[in-house]
Formats: sequence, C-alpha cells, structure tokens
Amino acid sequence: MIINFIKEGSKIEIRQLQSFKTVAELNSFTKAAQTLQYSQASITAHIQQLEDEIGFPLFDRLGKQIQLTMMGKEMYLYVVELLTIYSKIKHISPNDKTLKGEIRIGASETMTVYKLGTVLTKYKKNYPEVTFSLINDNCMQLRERLHSGELDIAITLEPKVSDPQLITEIWSKESLVFVGERNHSIKTIEEADGECIIFSANNCVLRQLFEGFLVENGINTNNHLELSSMEAIKQCVVSGLGISLVPYISVESLLLEEKIKVIESSSENLMFYAQISYHKNKWLSEAHKLFIDMVLEDK
Repeated sequence: MIINFIKEGSKIEIRQLQSFKTVAELNSFTKAAQTLQYSQASITAHIQQLEDEIGFPLFDRLGKQIQLTMMGKEMYLYVVELLTIYSKIKHISPNDKTLKGEIRIGASETMTVYKLGTVLTKYKKNYPEVTFSLINDNCMQLRERLHSGELDIAITLEPKVSDPQLITEIWSKESLVFVGERNHSIKTIEEADGECIIFSANNCVLRQLFEGFLVENGINTNNHLELSSMEAIKQCVVSGLGISLVPYISVESLLLEEKIKVIESSSENLMFYAQISYHKNKWLSEAHKLFIDMVLEDK
C-alpha cells in the first residue's frame, strides 16, 4: 500500500494533494495550472515533491501525454478521501448555532449581476462566519471546475444541463431576446442579413445558440463583433453598433428606459434556465446545503 511508503515526518501539503488530484482528473499539467491558477512550474513542483515523498512516480510521461501509474491510481483514491476529510474539518463549528466554513461558488456574469446579489447578501447576514469565494466564468468552464473540485457549486444560465456526474436543479426560467438600438430600422431578426451581429465569446453556449439560429435562418454572420462581457455587449447595442441575443433580465432596465428595443422573431420564445449544480460525489456541509436551499427559495 502506498501509505507504507510515506516517510515519517513527511511535509506533504494540502496544495500538493489538490494539484495532484486536479492533474489526475484533467489529465494535464497545463489545464491543472489554469484551473488552480498556479504556474505550470508550481504544479510540476507539487507533483515532484509528492513523488519524492513516496519514492515512486505518480505519472508516466509519454511525450506530451501523461498517465497515472499504478501507484498514482492508488494515491488518487487516498487523496480524494483526504481532501474530503479536510473539507469537513474546515466546516467544524464550535456549536450547532454557529455555522462556519467556506463556499467556493462559480457563476456566469449574468447570474452574478442580476440574480445572486440578493441571495449572497441574505446569506451573509444570516451566517456571517461562512466565507465565500466567487469566480465568474462561462458555463462550460464552470462545469469543468466542478469536475476538477476547484468549485463546490456552479450557477449557470444555459439550456438544461445533462451531465451524469453532476446534480443540477432548476432555479428559474429566463427568456432570451434579440435587441437592437432603440431606433433600429429592422423589426424582425429575419431581416438582419447584412447587419452587424454582436456575439459573446466563442465557447459560450449563448453564442452557439445565437450563431446556430442565424445560420439556420440564412442570415450571414460574417459582419460581427465578439465580446466576452455581457455589460460590454449591452453598451454596444445601446450605441447602435449591432444586434445581439441576450437574457431578458440583463436588459430589462434598458428596455424600460427605451434605450434599446426588442427585435421580434417568428420563432418560438427562446429560453435558458438558471441552474445550480454540484458534483454528485461532493460532500456537502450544512453551509453548502443552506446556501443551495436559499438559492432555490429565491424564485
């Protein structure tokens, strides 16, 4: 057993175990460095230190490919167990009335700005000893971070998630609308051929839906802008730079102020779902459970 090879007085650190687990799950030092926001040299050093401690390689380096060794596979099982215990220790409270711990949340920009604020404020007021970290990213990256263990919970706005490794619950339904500058000449999106189209980032599910819709309807997408921020997209629409597809909740105030207008479509209403997800093997503390309950109550 690998436990027999760990030296007495070992100085193995939690961050080394987290790095090993992430490399093993993503099968990449580079992806692990990006996920954990370490340099690749740091990830390599963490793995080397672990290998020095047990005296055996954890990965076979096959050119640019890596693969867990037999020792690495055994080590992975222990590390998952140890990190789960470590998470439980961090959530120990001195009594039942004091809730402590840390919640690592990932959310899309729209969810953070328009849905999460009131929930976080209420939670912090009720449970001031619980700390939060909040990462904004696109939906696909957030799910990857759930799989790697970097995040406890992800809150996304996208089509219904179908991932057998994740437990996902619907928070709310959110309409999508085509929008343009308030005096834009076209009335329907089907008239948009030749217009400047404002897309979100290429790996965003909203971009994929929008682009697919335009292509299906024979609308040329060569004249386009690509922006990674929803706020930037909205301001470009207000300025008359082009047409975009956005969640209604993100532009509701602009529509009420008549700074932009909805461009109609002959298609059925486009809809996304606000969803809260966590890994099926994730141990949930009382702090996690109460946060999830609070999110789902806020409908």
